[in-house]
Amino acid sequence: MSKLKISILAATLAVAIAPTQALAGTGHHAAAGNIATTKAYIQADYTLAHTARINMQTGEAALESLRQTLSAECPKAAVASPENEAASALSNEVIGAMSVVFIRADVQAVDAFAETVAQLHWSNQRLTRKVTIYATRFKALAALEMPDVCADVRAWAASGYRTLPASTTQFDERYKANNVGIGEVPARLLAPYEDPRERGVLVLTRRFESELVDAEARAVKPWSKILDALELQP
Repeated sequence: MSKLKISILAATLAVAIAPTQALAGTGHHAAAGNIATTKAYIQADYTLAHTARINMQTGEAALESLRQTLSAECPKAAVASPENEAASALSNEVIGAMSVVFIRADVQAVDAFAETVAQLHWSNQRLTRKVTIYATRFKALAALEMPDVCADVRAWAASGYRTLPASTTQFDERYKANNVGIGEVPARLLAPYEDPRERGVLVLTRRFESELVDAEARAVKPWSKILDALELQP
């Protein structure tokens, strides 16, 4: 084979191999980036769950305080009210108010979590989108202003139970749009990028989140007592 043919062959191989090597390098870089990003997310998620778990009793005490306040300020405010969509909307307002007081102790932790997550990006765009939406909604939920439940129930009663206050509708819409439960990011999307050394942190995070979900289940009792005190039938 002539030197000219060898040179041409070498040049051809170089062109063919270069893109492959570049892609391999890019793939390796993306994989390493995904692992590092996932580690940062796992740490931020753990901090949020841990803080929320520490504050859980404070949150539950806030729910009891809210129950006592509403029971004292507007007892029987919806006496003889109908069981209809308006009643359901006011019931949802009570649920939203409970979420606001429960999460109040976690606002700084939620803001810090959202700030960290805003800087995280995976090569999996679906995962990035899920995490971003989760953090954004969590921050918005923590920032919701407390509704005036008594005033809204009284306004509904004053209308002869015909007109639902606009403030109830507006609050319910904001609450519904941003209502998220802790740990809602699908674990299966994160799993491919998890470092086995993070398993211990993940186990603790899941345990904290499970305890917080149990606290949400217990909140059904004070919610029911509030409705009974108002005589609201959703």
